[in-house]
Amino acid sequence: MADGYKTPPELVDYMIKTGIDKATKPLFKLMLLGIFGGAFIALGGAGNIISGSTLVKTDLGLAKFVGACVFPVGLIMVVILGSELFTSNCLLTVAYTNKKITFTQLIRNIVTVYLFNYVGSFIVAYITVKGGSFNADSLNYLQDIATHKVHSTAYALFIKGILCNVLVCGAVLLSYTAKDTIGKLFGAWFPIMLFVLIGYDHSIANMFYLTAAKLVDSSFEVSLILYNLFYVTLGNFAGGMVIGLPLYFCYYKKQD
Repeated sequence: MADGYKTPPELVDYMIKTGIDKATKPLFKLMLLGIFGGAFIALGGAGNIISGSTLVKTDLGLAKFVGACVFPVGLIMVVILGSELFTSNCLLTVAYTNKKITFTQLIRNIVTVYLFNYVGSFIVAYITVKGGSFNADSLNYLQDIATHKVHSTAYALFIKGILCNVLVCGAVLLSYTAKDTIGKLFGAWFPIMLFVLIGYDHSIANMFYLTAAKLVDSSFEVSLILYNLFYVTLGNFAGGMVIGLPLYFCYYKKQD
């Protein structure tokens, strides 16, 4: 390990090792850690809404920046506490390509984690909305964000989902390279801040935003929520491969 951080070849080896660990994790642990992963991302989303909701009336750019600075706490908690998150687990495609895990193990992991990420995001959405954490400005901002998300084209959702997960997986990989907690924190923070600021789409964050919007307004259509999540999820999965597999093909060194 060079100067306290993993080099790209070491990072690829670590990706494979982590992929094996995640793919062979007992089902109950995947479910529990998936709930925490979804809840942590949802908490970041709630902070994003609250911090930007008043500023948006005077300076949209500043509102997005402040919210983007708050949101990464979710992924930081995922990384530091070892939770399971669908978007970062798309990197398991590297271990599958390396033939260290089976296709069944890959699908078992990402489907289980995805479903229980939603459970975690729903819990936070319910408590945040029903507990009164959102004031009138926050509720308006939430509805504006949710409405925009469900009325984007399928193509826009898909390609924004790709670049979102390039940055999310990039954040996770940067945290993997770091040896200390501070390094992991900053490695995770910057790319996540960037994806929120630009406005890319993250399936697990959207679970929170759209579910919270539904809890606020019962007329918000479930079909529109599923439409958004379908195309964003496809884009997120592709994004995980877009960053993981090129690193694997460029830096993997076959063991003798």
